[in-house]
Amino acid sequence: MPDSGWHCLRKFTSSKALQSIMGYAYDAKQMRRVLAEILHTNLGQAQWEWLEQRRQQFASGQDSTRYTMTYSAIPRFVGKTIIEPEEVLRRSMQEIRRGFTLRAWPADRIARSWWLLHLPTEDSSVYFRSVERLFLAAEMNEQVALYGSLPLLAFPESFTPRCAEGVRTNIGDVFEAVALDNPYPAEYLEEGSWNQLVLKAFFMDVPVNRIQGLDQRANPKLAHMLSDYAHERWAAGRPVNPLLWRPVGPFLDEALYEDMRRLEETGSEVEKKAAVLACRASSFAPARSLAERFPQWDQQAEQGELNWEALS
Repeated sequence: MPDSGWHCLRKFTSSKALQSIMGYAYDAKQMRRVLAEILHTNLGQAQWEWLEQRRQQFASGQDSTRYTMTYSAIPRFVGKTIIEPEEVLRRSMQEIRRGFTLRAWPADRIARSWWLLHLPTEDSSVYFRSVERLFLAAEMNEQVALYGSLPLLAFPESFTPRCAEGVRTNIGDVFEAVALDNPYPAEYLEEGSWNQLVLKAFFMDVPVNRIQGLDQRANPKLAHMLSDYAHERWAAGRPVNPLLWRPVGPFLDEALYEDMRRLEETGSEVEKKAAVLACRASSFAPARSLAERFPQWDQQAEQGELNWEALS
């Protein structure tokens, strides 16, 4: 097959040498090849030939209008069949760009990510304007593809404001593209925007265990924000997602510990297990004592049988 052409957690990316290659923080050329192989393997011949023809046309003329038209037209010519890449290709993507995954992505979304990797990067300002034009003109599915492709973009620091804008969206599918299975927010968002992402994920009741960097980016301010949110839910007689206490545990203090006592006294079994896990993550002395009051679960947590993934 022909070649088809961090701020807080920057350690997620590959070597520093790669960060200077045409503005990418990873080996974009290899990623382009892997995505091309996935598409070539899973699409029909006519679908792949259409993509390849468009690639060749853009490579010969780099017409920005034609590029944008192709981005918008991809679903009509490629379709929306869900593609599950082979295990070897999934591993390859993880080796090239840690954290990037195509979890139940349709063909058009994968093709759009592949298409983004053909934008010229010689001039960072031109590149940024080109991607921004796509965002500004995007309908919902195009936004989903763009936000899901943030980890693949060149000059990644430039798109931090765009990512923060995605956190503020009220469109569920778009928010999930930003927040779930996406390494970019944890790597680049400032603390305030990151905290809003996590809080909003609980508010929108999305599977928060799929937020990458949830443990690494936990911080005291977020812990207290989540506690306040829990108190609002309790006051309204509404349940609280047990996973909410996952980013809280490491920052338990005298005030937050009262939430653990409430879970111990009145919580469901799952909530009590969440309290044990949160207390085990804390250096606050009373928290350790609370966990020991549930020896069976404390032992299961010690052995790895009880964990946040199991609760989710």
